[in-house]
Amino acid sequence: MKTLDLDAILLSMLLVTMAMVSVVSATGQGFNEQNSVNVSNALNVPDHYIPPEYFMGAKPAAPLPESEMITIILSEKTLSILGQDKETGVLVLPVSPQDLNARFMKSEVHQSMFIEKSINPSDAVVLVRMPETMYGRFLAVSQNNTLILPTSHFCRFYENLTDLNSHISLKDGILMVTPSEYDTQLLEGLSSAPPVVDPEVSGDNADVNSIDQATTLDDGIWFNEWIHFDRIYWWTTYDYCIGQITPDYWYRSGQNNQYYAPQEREYYLNNGQEAIEIVVNYDRFTADGAVYLFPVIYDSYSPTATPLEQWENSGAGIIELDPSSFPHAYGYHVQISNGKYYVDFEDMDTLQWFAGYVYNDQDNPGTTFTRANGSSEHYQANQPITDQFVAYTNPVIDEWARETGGTWRKPREVWSYSGQTPGKQFVHIDWAWGGPNSQDLITRSYLDYRWV
Repeated sequence: MKTLDLDAILLSMLLVTMAMVSVVSATGQGFNEQNSVNVSNALNVPDHYIPPEYFMGAKPAAPLPESEMITIILSEKTLSILGQDKETGVLVLPVSPQDLNARFMKSEVHQSMFIEKSINPSDAVVLVRMPETMYGRFLAVSQNNTLILPTSHFCRFYENLTDLNSHISLKDGILMVTPSEYDTQLLEGLSSAPPVVDPEVSGDNADVNSIDQATTLDDGIWFNEWIHFDRIYWWTTYDYCIGQITPDYWYRSGQNNQYYAPQEREYYLNNGQEAIEIVVNYDRFTADGAVYLFPVIYDSYSPTATPLEQWENSGAGIIELDPSSFPHAYGYHVQISNGKYYVDFEDMDTLQWFAGYVYNDQDNPGTTFTRANGSSEHYQANQPITDQFVAYTNPVIDEWARETGGTWRKPREVWSYSGQTPGKQFVHIDWAWGGPNSQDLITRSYLDYRWV
């Protein structure tokens, strides 16, 4: 294991508070198209790689307007009556048009919000919220117009309607719902993650002043580390995975190097035929310190990412994040259905969703998730490197997987650890079973210039 000197960690934390990362456009100090390199020809190129052209043109994403959302509010008593299975953590909710009309009324203020008619002022309430397109996909595979949803991800708990209303705000047609202090189930799930164990450093911390000036390689070099998890039951098929990814910390200094660092959750379909990745990318290659969130698909064993322009719907595009908000958790949903792959992102701080991504693969599409990976990757165009950089994505949590027949399972019922690649310079990843009853799969990805 790699261990970091405590003083060095504190120094990095001090530096990041003294110097905020500045972000400039690709036409500034970042990517130079005339001097661009071919990362596919770099040393140690991984089986799948994201070229810098893929994430150019990133911008902050506007949340979905309330007209494209659906929100259901019911009492906790009703939640129990309708069939919340506390042992499995799954909610069974009848949502046919007849049920909605009989049980719920539309809010006079928020037209996409359905409120249970029989709620009393003192009743504890539950909020269930998602995009209309996702709601439609759930209904399409439901039996008898009944939604079956993981409670821990889709339900937010409030002391009463007054408490809920105090956590809701509407601006320019976009609703923001912040979690309540009463939402103990959510807080318990997040706080149950095991403590971070810092990776080891081989040898002394690198003295950046003693490193020779970086020289440009022909095509650069990759440093990569992965953790692999396989299906426990090869005969069981899965069509939906839910989790959270949290960019935690990003610091860099220096102006001499070009590099970027994708930190990922990877899902393989049909034993590697296709791959879908959820990526947080720390970029000093096309921009001067930007951070992005985006999905990637590798189709038909291709080593290169399919450009978003070729997707049926490119969703929110490459989402540029605000490093000053870190740590900041984003929920992700990955679904495969009838040759289409769906990816959705949710801001877990505000319960706002972004436009969903759709990839249409009608040429031998994947039919089941067969492997889950965690990764920490780093590409640099210079060797040796003289910049200082630290990036943590911590944690990345797999929370739920759904059998194709409709049964939701916790990750520990689905995946088994199958191995980890050897440690590499600058990068590290570790993992643990965490969350309530240690049923969630947690990985933590690291990048640090001192790991030499």
